[in-house]
Amino acid sequence: MEYNTTREKLVLREYGRNFHKLIDHVKKIKEKEKRTDLSKLIVKLMNMAHPELKNQNEIEQKLWDDLHIMSNFELDVNSPYPIPEVDKLKGIERLEYPKNVIKFRHYGKKIELLIEEACKIKDSKEKESAIIHIGKIMKSFFGMWNKETIDNQVIIDNIKELSNGKLDIDIKKVEELNLFYKNTRERGSKSYQRKFSRPKTMKSFRRRRT
Repeated sequence: MEYNTTREKLVLREYGRNFHKLIDHVKKIKEKEKRTDLSKLIVKLMNMAHPELKNQNEIEQKLWDDLHIMSNFELDVNSPYPIPEVDKLKGIERLEYPKNVIKFRHYGKKIELLIEEACKIKDSKEKESAIIHIGKIMKSFFGMWNKETIDNQVIIDNIKELSNGKLDIDIKKVEELNLFYKNTRERGSKSYQRKFSRPKTMKSFRRRRT
């Protein structure tokens, strides 16, 4: 039994080991014409295995480039496209995944960016308005993740923590004026249903028939 730790590393992991094995087999074939025909078939299979690539421009050339890369540029075939240069490919760096950790996942990264921008506001009234706006969004985001409602003090504490103490608002003011309450009617709310689900009167029904 073979284990992945003992096998050779894949050049392009997204195509899997079977494609790499096929290409290695084609490299050993002596007749160039046969190698070329089999390479064309492999390119078609690569395209079928990754249908999402159809949306990209110059897809066929990309697949042939990948074929040569997986063969370590040792595949001698009549390619319809020029073989990519090894030196240029070495200079290409892989994109790294973002390493920044989101402190409160239920709020998301955008809240952190909003708080970052709010910290830059100098006018105290504008800054307070920004805090109230952020507080409303945070309350609605929390509601998407949890059935329970979040306490206003918790939201203020979270804002304070994410802003490193730069943003704060009086809890009494928030509670008295209900500042973090989002007063928009949603489709699922009872008020929405009362407004738009009233039974039609006989008059309106007769009017429609005449």
